[in-house]
Amino acid sequence: MKKLSVLFLFVLSVPLAAANMPDNLYFRAMRDEMARTKNELRVKGAPKPFFAAYKLTRRTEGSVSASFGAAYEHGKPDTSLSVQVYVYAGDAKNNSSGFDSDLFYYRPSWLGNIPQSYEGIRRALWKASDFAFLTASDRYEKKMAYKRRKTVLDDGPEFSRAARVGYAEPVEDFDADAREYLPLAEKMSAVGKEVPYLEQFFVRFSRTQRAVYFLDSENDFYQYAVPSVSVRMEAQLRNRDGYKESFWETLSFPAGQLPEEAELMEKSREFLSKTKQYYSAQKAQPYVGPVLLRPGASGGFFNQLFVQSARYAKPLLSAQDDTDFSAGRFKDKTGMRVTSRMFDVYDRPGLRSYGENLLAGFAPVDDEGVSAPDLQLVKKGVLTALPAARNALKFQGRSNGRARLGERTLPRANLTNVFFEPAEPLPAEKMEEKLLVRCRELDLEYCYIFSSFPSLYDGRGELSFAERIYTKDGRKE
Repeated sequence: MKKLSVLFLFVLSVPLAAANMPDNLYFRAMRDEMARTKNELRVKGAPKPFFAAYKLTRRTEGSVSASFGAAYEHGKPDTSLSVQVYVYAGDAKNNSSGFDSDLFYYRPSWLGNIPQSYEGIRRALWKASDFAFLTASDRYEKKMAYKRRKTVLDDGPEFSRAARVGYAEPVEDFDADAREYLPLAEKMSAVGKEVPYLEQFFVRFSRTQRAVYFLDSENDFYQYAVPSVSVRMEAQLRNRDGYKESFWETLSFPAGQLPEEAELMEKSREFLSKTKQYYSAQKAQPYVGPVLLRPGASGGFFNQLFVQSARYAKPLLSAQDDTDFSAGRFKDKTGMRVTSRMFDVYDRPGLRSYGENLLAGFAPVDDEGVSAPDLQLVKKGVLTALPAARNALKFQGRSNGRARLGERTLPRANLTNVFFEPAEPLPAEKMEEKLLVRCRELDLEYCYIFSSFPSLYDGRGELSFAERIYTKDGRKE
């Protein structure tokens, strides 16, 4: 491999050029409801809405499945529409952002199964906006009381201004009918008949388009769609001791760029080859020593030990506890060494795909209406920057377009498509040679090569396979 790369959980080098706001029912409904929010939404004795944002997501999907060579399921194409709304109450100096007064409290107002009509969208936005503003007003009062009680000193504005952004890609009608893939799903799943001890094996093809529409109270907006085709393989197997385990893998491709049948058949065989090893795999003994991470394992490793530390750089104030345990550990590490000198690290929200893989982190504009250019996070191992939202850290001063709205959290500074680029990339065989040399220096009988990396944050743990490579002759098992 030429590069270690980590591709995420959602590249522009210049600011986005202004575009005309699309004239469709989604933006018409958002514009009209935003006017009501800005001009009429009030609570007596409470601060006015300071900043508001609407995000509509329209998802169209159809799928087909097969099991052991036979058609199993045909999901008719379906379209759903959901909305996320958040409001900041107060002003640029002091507002309701960045304060969590209760468990699961710091989240947007969400509504699903919205009728896809102007009236239906307006009604949903009206309901979500009212709830979001009431929540923001309550959060503002509690935050101000908290700051008075804790004697929190003013540390500058809590909301930074940004250049106006308008970004609009055409959103075409999408045919989500996946029946054309059924013969291929049957062929891929039929490979499971060759594998002993396999109890279940499904292959599902899905055609999906996620179209997103965003508008904020400063008239920043974006519109784009991500059409894709995904292939999910799922198997269930028992080992020799009778324990059952499920395995799955999902491959996502840009619509119209599905690999050839021969390549997909080979991916099915590779997946089953790894799965059937579970039957005879040994439980590893305690081990202290070097390991080699394959690309999939390095992705999990960097995600858990770097990305989780670099995101959420500004801790939330909390009425429950003075420590925000969700805040990244790198929040005060800028200018310090956080990785090996061999790495430069970049966040690239403008990339849609890498090789044949569709990237989930495409986000040319963030969820606070700020343009999102490339960002170098690490240079030769030294942390040079962190993701920042409009409530940026003091040393950054302003947003760099990394505010990400989640299902369970209002916009917080997060990362998108993260790339680790080594100064001296090595092919896989050279990395194995270096591993064996190091293990022999330590007088180890064997060492390990990981293809996947277990979660460190899952309480129950996660099954992980490794290859044992013997230092004497390079034999693997």
